[in-house]
Amino acid sequence: MSTLLVVDIGNTTTRVGLWRDGTAREMTVLPTRSIPDTPGDTAKLDAIAELVGLDGLKVAISSVVPEVGLIWVRWCQERGAPFMVIRGDTPAPVVNRYSQPERLGPDRLANAVGAVRRFGAPAIIAALGTATVVDAVSPRREFLGGAIVAGVQAGVSALAEMTAALPCVELPGPLPQIGQDTDGCMRLGAVVGAAAMVEGLAARFRALAGEVAPLALTGGNAQLVSEHLRMPHHVFPSLTLEGIGAIWEHNQGRG
Repeated sequence: MSTLLVVDIGNTTTRVGLWRDGTAREMTVLPTRSIPDTPGDTAKLDAIAELVGLDGLKVAISSVVPEVGLIWVRWCQERGAPFMVIRGDTPAPVVNRYSQPERLGPDRLANAVGAVRRFGAPAIIAALGTATVVDAVSPRREFLGGAIVAGVQAGVSALAEMTAALPCVELPGPLPQIGQDTDGCMRLGAVVGAAAMVEGLAARFRALAGEVAPLALTGGNAQLVSEHLRMPHHVFPSLTLEGIGAIWEHNQGRG
């Protein structure tokens, strides 16, 4: 029996899941930069494979960090595991209307596929990670595009770097009703501001994709921002992994 590992390599974290019976079950989360960049030093990847067994192992990879994606590719080649690297222009069970599909992040394509699979079309997806990305899928299952801004933590880190007096605050942290000290003001602006931005973009994109489009949240900051959203939504941490698995299945049998 073959086993498919689905791998989502993000800028901050790498999520690895097991695709079985049309569902992705997350196995582990690794800091992306902790994955070794020296040949042969792949003990963490070996440990993951040992949990499911190398016999019949296949791997589907989405990566926004090319050098780490190559580490996984080399590992698959050395172990003789069939693999697929998903790109923005990879055939998928949605129609890709991005003007430059080869430049589309594969995670965005996977999120769109995962959202349609779970919630149908139309759909709005907010991925809250190192970047905050809000995308839309039309009723005809067309990936329309979206908007990209700095992520919640990236935004406050940039403020600290680009200003003389503002500190780099860590999130999550205490959130006041209104900020009465600098740390509180920055946390409130980052988290509640992100929620308001997601709501605003979702409302804007619903005018294009369909007013009934459900909103799906994923990414490391999804739960943090979810607590401050006023519009109905779903939090789905494994959305990208599910999309990766569905794209793999879609491409089986293609030349």
